[in-house]
Amino acid sequence: MESSMFTFLLLCVVWSNVAAITVEIPQQMYEAANGSDTKIPCTFTTTITDPTAGVISWFRRDLETTTGNELILTYYYPDKSYDVPQNVDAKGFSIEADFLKGQADLLLKEVTPEDNMIYECRVQVRGDVEGNNANSATLIVLAAPTTPICEVQGTPEYGQNINLTCVSNEASPPAEYKWESRDDQDNPRALDPKSTDGKFLKTCVTYFSGTTAVIMVKLALCQHQSLLFVKSSHFFIYIRLIFIL
Repeated sequence: MESSMFTFLLLCVVWSNVAAITVEIPQQMYEAANGSDTKIPCTFTTTITDPTAGVISWFRRDLETTTGNELILTYYYPDKSYDVPQNVDAKGFSIEADFLKGQADLLLKEVTPEDNMIYECRVQVRGDVEGNNANSATLIVLAAPTTPICEVQGTPEYGQNINLTCVSNEASPPAEYKWESRDDQDNPRALDPKSTDGKFLKTCVTYFSGTTAVIMVKLALCQHQSLLFVKSSHFFIYIRLIFIL
């Protein structure tokens, strides 16, 4: 009995000395306005009571890939200093860290849609080699669509089929498009039955009969009468074409 109790106590002592680090990011996705400063929080816990040395590393990778992490920042403890690689804009990244309290937040300055990536926080503590030492989150930068550029593809003559295309050079998340037809009194009306509704496509296809001069007027209206709506942090753009038959 005493031997069994001694074995149990010995195992407890061994288990209590096995280090196991855990790294956490509260959310899987973060959103930020275009041009704003933002933060991706990261916390970690370790069974090392008084760590003597450690490293915090932040990586990033494209949204569509699972490999190819790019190092963007390395923080050193106990130095409390950090480095940014030469191929990364040092002004765009910094860190808010308190190693003893388990804080390792990444700070991003003046974000743009190019910062839409997956960011990974990785922590190494001397003496703590077990457990999960990394976690990641996605950053989406919200940017309103720019004024759409509309073009006519085909011969704009009576009885001909043409393609009207519209696209915004910048939109995050990607813009969604819808064609709308109006009469000469600016009242909504159904699209011509022969047309193909290009809703939710970057290339919008429709049908039009008229003269070249009238079509060119419609093209200008298409560029200047775009409406922007915001819904649930996502941007939707509706292109309004006025048809005068």
